[in-house]
Amino acid sequence: MRRPGLGAALLMAVLMASTSGCMGLIAARETVESLREPAYESLKNEKISIVHEFTTVANFTEYTNRSTFMVNEQTTEINVYFKATFELSRNLPPNNETRYVRATLTDSEGMIQWEQDVSEDANPLEETLQPNPSFANGEWELDVKARGAGDRTFVSITDNFVIIVTITNTCTQYPLVEDCF
Repeated sequence: MRRPGLGAALLMAVLMASTSGCMGLIAARETVESLREPAYESLKNEKISIVHEFTTVANFTEYTNRSTFMVNEQTTEINVYFKATFELSRNLPPNNETRYVRATLTDSEGMIQWEQDVSEDANPLEETLQPNPSFANGEWELDVKARGAGDRTFVSITDNFVIIVTITNTCTQYPLVEDCF
């Protein structure tokens, strides 16, 4: 005669032995991971903003700024926004020696990827750099040299400029994790 209880007890003993201890943790982790949503590709933006307003009218003020950022194989796009306003000199002829904004974006290999050299108002210009076939990996540099003047005594009349560089990288986004890797 066969005993049906013996087979069930043997099956229960095997199941309990395989789900306890370290081996049980592995099985439990795999079960929880299978319930989690899958990772997906996302975009992560890094911005470098340079906003400057000249407020001294007595002498022309010099401004310099050098900013760097890293570009790697995940970088898909670099967007540059540029605007310059020379309010104090609108009634004067443009003079490249007194008021100007000179900005250069150089890649890690020393090649100039974007540049502006203006001495009069420049309406918002936006340029998008695409990899062709890829960006030069490494540290890129945004170098800005400017000179201007301004007055805030009675009415705000100032020379100013804005440069915003947006670096877009792809990354893997995991559910329940805020950071993108």
